Amino acid sequence: MRLIPFSLLLVFLALPIQAQEKKTESAPLQAVIAQTPEQKAKVEAQIPSYPLKTCLVSGDDLGGMGEPVNTLYGDRLVRFCCKGCVKSFNKNPGKYLPKLEAPAKPGS
Repeated sequence: MRLIPFSLLLVFLALPIQAQEKKTESAPLQAVIAQTPEQKAKVEAQIPSYPLKTCLVSGDDLGGMGEPVNTLYGDRLVRFCCKGCVKSFNKNPGKYLPKLEAPAKPGS
């Protein structure tokens, strides 16, 4: 019976961990609903300067369907009228993010 050297065994055990780390690093950025106290504090700090009064995806008034859904895209606040719009945003954030960059128009 042949014994595998211990160091070689460690290398094989570490390979799945390294593959998982690479997979996590390349995952696309997603809007995440603020749930933890830290996330909620980031949201509250940004609400006063949030440029839109409408949902980034649907264009409906924030609060028109109940409480707005506050998310963090990275560390940036993005607000939606409902959870369905969060899903739509996460499919193609690049389509919607320019609306946050544009100067706010009256009533938006």
